[in-house]
Amino acid sequence: MIISKLKEYSINKPDTIAYNINNNTITYKKLYTEVEKYGEYLKREGDSPIIVYGHKSINTFISILSCMYAKRTYIPIDISIPKERIINIIEQSKSKLVLSETKLDIDNINILSLNELSKYKENDIINIANNICYIIFTSGSTGIPKGVPITYDNLYSYIKWLCNIKYIKGYENVLNQANFNFDLSVCDIYYSLYNGYTLVALDKTNYTDIEYIYNTIKSNDINLMVSTPTFIRMLLLEPLFNENELTNLKSILFCGEVLEISLVKKLYSRFPNINIINAYGPTEATCFVCCTQISKEDIDSSILPVGEIDNCNTNIEIIDNQIVLSGNQVFNGYLNIESNNYYKNNNINYFNTKDLGYIINNKLYCTGRDDSQIKLNGYRIELQEIENVIEQFDYINDCIVVAIKDNNKVKYIKGYITINKKIDINQLYKELEKKLPSYMLPKYIDILEEIPINNNGKIDRKVLSNL
Repeated sequence: MIISKLKEYSINKPDTIAYNINNNTITYKKLYTEVEKYGEYLKREGDSPIIVYGHKSINTFISILSCMYAKRTYIPIDISIPKERIINIIEQSKSKLVLSETKLDIDNINILSLNELSKYKENDIINIANNICYIIFTSGSTGIPKGVPITYDNLYSYIKWLCNIKYIKGYENVLNQANFNFDLSVCDIYYSLYNGYTLVALDKTNYTDIEYIYNTIKSNDINLMVSTPTFIRMLLLEPLFNENELTNLKSILFCGEVLEISLVKKLYSRFPNINIINAYGPTEATCFVCCTQISKEDIDSSILPVGEIDNCNTNIEIIDNQIVLSGNQVFNGYLNIESNNYYKNNNINYFNTKDLGYIINNKLYCTGRDDSQIKLNGYRIELQEIENVIEQFDYINDCIVVAIKDNNKVKYIKGYITINKKIDINQLYKELEKKLPSYMLPKYIDILEEIPINNNGKIDRKVLSNL
């Protein structure tokens, strides 16, 4: 589907820019030419999954699509991933080839640049019987990365649904925030390519350079941003991030984290006419499975919806208060790992997300996870509730609350905040005592200059738990 679309646009829209990273661009005509050339080489090199190692460069983008052309499974790995983890991924996937434009010192695997693939051009074409499009590795509870294989059937089902969502139709300049090894990028990459639009990627080496990000959005007339809430919170620190300056920014699609009401309020104050979309779904179901537009009326409620049930491509059920997904977007099980979260019934794939939620008036609400709920001194506590209360104060920019544990036992609760003016922590405690029972008050609250963010643009709670 995607490769045939590339070919179509190489003829009908040859000069349209398909991809832009730091003003380095490639048109649809050039992109298809390169993908076809290197894809033909890959058909002759082998049939194992291919590690695509790199950081959003044009060649990294070409490498991913060349794998698709050749029907070779690709495994995107960003340069920020440590070597030991990469070796583990190679061992799990049994990959025999790494496509990389940067130096990577790993033994017993073929590491080549795209240009070096030309040595296979005289080889015979290999009959590749493969329906797995890509494998994204996520964190595993055992400390070993866990592979999530997504088939072409999963992906094509998702793309067809994605490109017909009424809230995001027709946006021709799309911003890519997430790294390619984070499933959120699946949305912006394939939305853009399927429609013949332009994808503008942010270089994560400049991730904290707000001026660079702002200028990228403005100079490229970005219409649609696909982003985590944490990333937008950071952008709101820039006063120029507003509707008067960014007149072409029409829509922001949020996914990957809980979208807080406080963030929506701040966003609407800067962009009164923006289209805010909240989406929900795990990597195991090919990015997100549902979404909904967040109105100004929604911010008067206690929790925001994450999707509309009747506009889904995936069946969503609530079983024992947990969100269970089934259908064509749901994967067929982890790579080499058995899991009770995945199962089949009548030849249909099911995935228990372990997210807690409920459905009211055709809308899905996600209330957190079992592991966000703790017990302290016999009391059951939702950490997100404490965060929501603290963020109600105008002088608080961000708040993260974590459980500090010793041998898996919760010892106390700790809060981290960023502020927009000098405050007295003791006064904050006095205000919190009015809103929370004593057992929910954090033992400590630390003021940070910024909340740590991991390579996927999410809040790094693991770092906070160890501060």
